[in-house]
Amino acid sequence: MKILLAVTGSISAYRSLDVCRGLTKAGHEVKVILSKGAEEFVQYKTFSYLGASKVYRAFDDFQDYEDSNVLHVDLVKWCDKFIIAPASANTIAKLASGLCDDLLSSVFLALGNKDCVIFPAMNTNMLSHPLTQKNMQTLSELNNIFIHPTDEGELACGDIGAGKLPKPEMLSEIIPLITTTKGSKKVLITTGATIAPLDPVRFMTNPSTGLTGYELAKVYLERGDHVTLIHGHNVDVRVQYLNYLPNIELIEAKTTSDMLEAVNSRFNNTDTYISTAAMSDLEFDFQADKVKKTQLDSDIKVNKAPDVLKTMLEQRTTQKIVGFAAETNCTEEVFKEKWNRKPVDLLVGNEVSNGVQSEQKGFAVTSNHYYFVKEGKIISNKHLSKSQLAYEIVEKLND
Repeated sequence: MKILLAVTGSISAYRSLDVCRGLTKAGHEVKVILSKGAEEFVQYKTFSYLGASKVYRAFDDFQDYEDSNVLHVDLVKWCDKFIIAPASANTIAKLASGLCDDLLSSVFLALGNKDCVIFPAMNTNMLSHPLTQKNMQTLSELNNIFIHPTDEGELACGDIGAGKLPKPEMLSEIIPLITTTKGSKKVLITTGATIAPLDPVRFMTNPSTGLTGYELAKVYLERGDHVTLIHGHNVDVRVQYLNYLPNIELIEAKTTSDMLEAVNSRFNNTDTYISTAAMSDLEFDFQADKVKKTQLDSDIKVNKAPDVLKTMLEQRTTQKIVGFAAETNCTEEVFKEKWNRKPVDLLVGNEVSNGVQSEQKGFAVTSNHYYFVKEGKIISNKHLSKSQLAYEIVEKLND
């Protein structure tokens, strides 16, 4: 992706250096525009050392360039997305007023319908001032603008409150996902582990971190599709990065029964359901008080948890459904038996291990060997990263 990153005169400008580095390390081509105020905080040459292919200063638009007659227009034609991080109160006011007195503001006015994502960063009182709020409202009413909420915490001035720029690792992760385009599909994804509580201090679960569902959500968000991501109790922190993005609903479901309720309430309004969650298939009769050691031998009753995937298959109309088979024995016979019980459009098998008695596989790792099953037969198998797996699932589901 070609990303045009604009940096303005906020104390958070130093964080844009790590944003630039994160984006280029992820394989994106980045060009940078610095406002006059930004150069009070960061050196423009530093961005080149961190991977930016070009760095422009505030008034470069008024200079003669051998590769550009009208620089701001050429930059708009070049980029896929325009990012302003951080965006100061002054820059937000200028953009909302339509002022055009430097390269950044000229690019903004020339954008047309290309996406512009704004990450404000300023003192809490400046952020909450009615004029700043009015300016942000004016910008957010434009079809191609998305303004991401600020973080809360201790600010550079020592105050505590809203106005912080989100962490650079978060920005690098979510910037490629944000689009104001509205896709045609509604996708429901479950991910992560559910828990089976025994008493107020104990529960049974597994090591799933929800990365597979997270990577799938990213693929669909890039396309502009609407994603409902229902995640389990303990998921990778990156899942929460998606919380304020457009086109997504993020829901926590701690137990398998909670997940059944959440999926069931949204299934009828879904085009595609992808069940990646490692749901507990066991439940206990919950005890209100801690179970004593003397009771462990005789008083614990184990029940079957609801089968969410089976329930949705019974209710399906036109939905495409993807199921996962987490197995310790990956053979065609095992997958065929599971497919016969749950005839999904695509079954993804993978070998798993919690890492206690053997090498950890499947759970909390970035790659694994996967088996793709249709009509009860393995159609392919390969070793993939979870990011590659997500694209492979979408491709095979659309075959």
